[in-house]
Amino acid sequence: MDGSGEKTGYRVDEFDMTDPGQELKYRLDAFRRAFAGGEDPAEEARPDGAARGAAYKEHPFLAGMLDVVKIADSGDATEVLRSIDKRRANGILTDVDALTLKQTMCRSADEPEGELDATVELDEITGEISHSSRASALYRPGRIDEMEELCKTWETSRVLRDDYYLCRARIMRAKGNLDSARRHAVAIFTLEPHKHHAVELLGDVLADAGDLRGAVLQYNRALKGDYNVAQFHVKKAEALVRMGRPDSAALACRRGLAVRPDNKRLLDILDAAGGGSEPRRGGA
Repeated sequence: MDGSGEKTGYRVDEFDMTDPGQELKYRLDAFRRAFAGGEDPAEEARPDGAARGAAYKEHPFLAGMLDVVKIADSGDATEVLRSIDKRRANGILTDVDALTLKQTMCRSADEPEGELDATVELDEITGEISHSSRASALYRPGRIDEMEELCKTWETSRVLRDDYYLCRARIMRAKGNLDSARRHAVAIFTLEPHKHHAVELLGDVLADAGDLRGAVLQYNRALKGDYNVAQFHVKKAEALVRMGRPDSAALACRRGLAVRPDNKRLLDILDAAGGGSEPRRGGA
């Protein structure tokens, strides 16, 4: 286990994780510029590039999704939610499209209550229960009793069984049954290697048990799966603080703020760490 108090003689960048998808992001930026009417030589060189960009801008849902991506990157959830509501009220977006966009925005901005509200309303419209979305939104604010009730209606469904098992493992962890939660998390991502939220859960369990180094390594593994999830950066920074590594925690915060500039928790941790220092090779 990795205790706290390790304040000198360590490498600040030992646990550093930069965006593994940066090259893809560069391409996506060009993709977005083409849709927005900007000039992108690679896109314009395609015979159908301009026509495709114009068609997407005319499609209400896809145009809305582009706005979600753009504003989510800046951290301004309020503006995009207001825009979605306005388009829905004006009939530009269908109820289903508007609520799907709100789910995406709230999930990206780490606003579980808003995500849950959108999910419940969407379920009422479609007549189906979105078990996975509900479970995720209930877990973050710790609404465990409701998660257990949800599982009762989920047990007979064969849809998204890995998400069902993840929900059960999260309940185990919340109730302090760390060994069972750990075994379930390992089993889930063994069967589904890209289930980065199962990797996150394993990190949570290790952090609960005091293995902070192991937790940080798992959060890095989750970040490798999806670098844009703010809570992975937050949990990694919190674990580094507990390890007595303020400079490393500050570096983790700066990495997270590069993709979620307005995340309050990352800003708070960075401030508490005194802003930290730039990465240094060798000893601190």
